[in-house]
Amino acid sequence: MTTVYQEPTYYELAFSFRDIDGEADALAAIADRHVDGPVRSVFEVACGSAPHLPALLRKGYRYLGLDISEPMLAFARRRAAALGGSAQFLQGSLADFALPEQADLAVVFLGSLYVTSTTELTSHFDAMARALRPGGLYVLDWCVDFAPGVDIVDTWEEERDGVAVQVTYTSRSISRLEQTYRERLALEINDHGRRFTLEEESVKRAIYPQEFLLFLRARDDFEHVGWWPEWRMDAPVDGVEGMGRVVTGVRRLG
Repeated sequence: MTTVYQEPTYYELAFSFRDIDGEADALAAIADRHVDGPVRSVFEVACGSAPHLPALLRKGYRYLGLDISEPMLAFARRRAAALGGSAQFLQGSLADFALPEQADLAVVFLGSLYVTSTTELTSHFDAMARALRPGGLYVLDWCVDFAPGVDIVDTWEEERDGVAVQVTYTSRSISRLEQTYRERLALEINDHGRRFTLEEESVKRAIYPQEFLLFLRARDDFEHVGWWPEWRMDAPVDGVEGMGRVVTGVRRLG
């Protein structure tokens, strides 16, 4: 069966409810406040098809994207070529990679920090320490679990230009001890009468807020600078229900 990440066009339609330009604006605002020095380059972890690329290029950033999926990267390269901006793409695992140069700003969107263990999380931050210059900022969107997304089912529908996608997202706990769970994404597609299903499964390790702060304190290369719900810098994170996507900022220490 063809997987979701082999079909970037349908994947983008499934998540087209997002305010891509608004997220890019909020990322730039967070960077203006918390990056030491100018921001000239942005590095996107698990960039996929790079939907934020147009908005980030319009802001004048050089762009570098990392992803493990070659079909997603091929789509992203075509997007970059059509835009004519400064963009590079690297295929590899987010658990261990090396960039050609250090970035000023890094981001991972929509909970795409796919690590399966504490060892992989540590390896990822080791790589991020090499990838970011001192004073640079790493922004993690929905990667720290204020409302743990385990043992849930969520469904929604998106439609555009005669193509309809019904999305089902499920997560099931694998190990409470290891804080791992299995995600399944299924897209039921009706493309002008042609009906088929795409599926994707992956394993993630949950990361909880106080655990994450202790994880950073045990290192000497990053500091926590803030939590923001739903990309809103004017709203506090107070630990109550209904926060939705919480964005986390950590700064690279010199």
